[in-house]
Amino acid sequence: MTTPPGLYTASASSFPPSTDIVREPLVNWRICLLCYAVLLVLGPGGGMLLHILHLVPPANLTQAELPQFVIAATLVAPVLETFLFFYLPYHVLKKLISSPRIVWGLSFLTTAFLFVIWHHGGSHLYRNWLMASHVGLTGTLCFMGCFYLTTQSDRGSPFWSTALCHLFYNSTLAFVIYLSFWLGN
Repeated sequence: MTTPPGLYTASASSFPPSTDIVREPLVNWRICLLCYAVLLVLGPGGGMLLHILHLVPPANLTQAELPQFVIAATLVAPVLETFLFFYLPYHVLKKLISSPRIVWGLSFLTTAFLFVIWHHGGSHLYRNWLMASHVGLTGTLCFMGCFYLTTQSDRGSPFWSTALCHLFYNSTLAFVIYLSFWLGN
């Protein structure tokens, strides 16, 4: 009995195993932090403008609800929203459509629509359509940018890079909200 060609090579089965294996990083830190920095400018900047112009109602989050909000925003939302709104639409569309440009365009539009709907009302941080559109579109722009750039770089996981960027941003917002409660604002 002969071994099929290419199935066994001496170098692949050397003992002890080679220790010079270079592992791909789980997160593309450069892209993750770049998208986080862009979102830190776009998100609060637009949000403050909407509040200054009195186009959105004030948030009605109570101090008793703060721990639940922080857990949801920092532990649940980044992974859940990245999976539902970025990873899933992209991979479903990628299986259905052969053109990468159309896949990315439809992924962006699908994600933007879902993200805006998800961020409208229903929570203690009630958002009218204008605020939900701002949160949803800036989030989509930055997080889809992170997902796209990480995918194109072939370095790091687009899912985990985007989820971590989302975690950083939501953690920053949770800290600012906690600080405003602590300062009595």
